[in-house]
Amino acid sequence: MKIIIFMHGILGDERTWPPAFQYLPADINAISYRMLGFGENGQNIPTEEFNTAIHAQELIQFCESLKQEKVSIVAWSYSCHVALLAVLQAPELFETIYLYDCIVPSYGLENDAESFKLFSKDLNKMMSPVIKALRTQEDDLIINAFVLACSELKIALSDQDSSIQAIKRTNAHTVSRLLTQSEPSKITPEMLEKLAVPCGIYWGENSRAIFTLASQALYKHLPEKFCLNNSGAIPNADHLLPEESPNLFIQHVLNN
Repeated sequence: MKIIIFMHGILGDERTWPPAFQYLPADINAISYRMLGFGENGQNIPTEEFNTAIHAQELIQFCESLKQEKVSIVAWSYSCHVALLAVLQAPELFETIYLYDCIVPSYGLENDAESFKLFSKDLNKMMSPVIKALRTQEDDLIINAFVLACSELKIALSDQDSSIQAIKRTNAHTVSRLLTQSEPSKITPEMLEKLAVPCGIYWGENSRAIFTLASQALYKHLPEKFCLNNSGAIPNADHLLPEESPNLFIQHVLNN
């Protein structure tokens, strides 16, 4: 049976993905993974331990503990970079990785002046209301600003299912951790040339520029022989697709 580890993003934890598991093919053993510093008591983790490098090392250790021949990864947003770092460091552990809406300005994006300018402009536009909300120290205002910034349909926190709201309230502290973490480890086009694990890279057709530009840069620089054929834009989708329409996400990424 194929093992797939599902990785959440900011404001998520091990409760993020299980609603999607009912749509998985019967031959998949799904594991919902929680990164360090997320979930109950996650705010007690020292700030310096919340970064992509440590999260990648923790993921490698977790995969090794499973004592399986190889596992696959589904990652969303922040965790895409974590998964890539882990795969580049320990390719022998992984069968396939599926990445949705990358966010880190890496993968060669930083070398494209026009694209990087558009990325930076959209990042500032996205995070300005979030930073303003952080100054209030009111969790619901912070979460709502982040959710609105991620939704093309302007979905607010109050519009989401109560179970999703509960997960996000538990993880409100991760928004500030995202902004204060050490700089994510770079993944250059030269590093990607050495990628030896099949990779599907996807982005929402309606996702905002920071997600599409980072994802497209990764897609552009992946070795062609390791890039899955169904990679690309998911129609009529934005950044919140995995939690708002998990059935459509699974159908496009894993059932094609």
